[in-house]
Amino acid sequence: MTETYPTWIEINLPAITSNCARIIRETGTRLMAIVKADAYGHGAVEVSCAAVEGGASWLGVARFGEARVLRQNGIRVPILVLGMVTPDEVDEALASDVTLTLHNLETLQLFSARASVARKPVMVHLKVDTGMGRLGIFAEEAVRFARQAQAAGGIHMDGMYSHLSVAEEQHPLNELQHQRFDLAVHAMEDSGLRPPWVHLANSAAAFYQPQSRYDMVRVGNVVLGLRIRVDQPLPDGYQPALTWKAQLASSRLLPGGWSVGYGAAYVTSHEEIIGVVPVGYGDGLRRFPGNHVLIGGIKHPVVGSLCLDQLMVRLPHHFPMGEEVVIVGQQGNSALWVHDLAALYQISQVDFTSLVHRRVPRIYIRNS
Repeated sequence: MTETYPTWIEINLPAITSNCARIIRETGTRLMAIVKADAYGHGAVEVSCAAVEGGASWLGVARFGEARVLRQNGIRVPILVLGMVTPDEVDEALASDVTLTLHNLETLQLFSARASVARKPVMVHLKVDTGMGRLGIFAEEAVRFARQAQAAGGIHMDGMYSHLSVAEEQHPLNELQHQRFDLAVHAMEDSGLRPPWVHLANSAAAFYQPQSRYDMVRVGNVVLGLRIRVDQPLPDGYQPALTWKAQLASSRLLPGGWSVGYGAAYVTSHEEIIGVVPVGYGDGLRRFPGNHVLIGGIKHPVVGSLCLDQLMVRLPHHFPMGEEVVIVGQQGNSALWVHDLAALYQISQVDFTSLVHRRVPRIYIRNS
């Protein structure tokens, strides 16, 4: 028997595979698919498999626990942990062939010490801070630091990278960061220390700054078919992977002057048909004016205060219980996409998708 739900998310895996193949083709370089935060709420294991099928050479995560899950599910491609790791995690990373970020003297000493105990080198990518102000050494320190790592022993430097702060915009910092990183790369090259994998470009830079591509691009948004900027469509051919649906719980006629929702924030001005949808801010929507849903191929306004588990919508006529409601996606000739909600809520698209609660089941579409 097929299980049904009041609300659910559909993830189109062939779309992710196609998006990855297109990124590789259009950038002419290797791809690291970024799947941190459970692939921004899409499901890290499933998205990773689809990305690898599309040609991704690497996967990127924020924490070692995320890499562990991928390894436990049989994913064997190289994985880079972009953030901090604990001493115990270094031991596990060694055992599971996960690459770590080397970003200061303390991580150098930690990795060298754990490698000595394990009698196996720690695979690392050196992080260079070119203007993000988070992890990393300064560009002018790269050669000296790489030599320190060599001298310490137990560290195999397989890559080096940096991260752009404002790649989505025309900003002078972009060129400055690129110059700083290029300085470090050339210094490493001149010293015979350049590693095989040099990477700088995120989603925006991969498309807008071809000089930042180097050996590989790190892409998250576009892998999932999300826009780089909410106000600028992706090039033709990229497909959004996420659709969010629900079933209509109720549709009934309320008299004029009837309050709807907490705080009586909405009161019917005359007889109105009000629908109830089992989706609320506990699922990941935000309490912002201007929310809409799609029913019958038409966009309808959410009225009243958004509840934890439900929302109310003004309808032109009665719809039966179980009628399909689209929160994100296309229905008929109408559409509401992640970028529409991100623009409404004034947040990033991955801010929205990452915070869609896990109580909303993910259904994976494996055939186009």
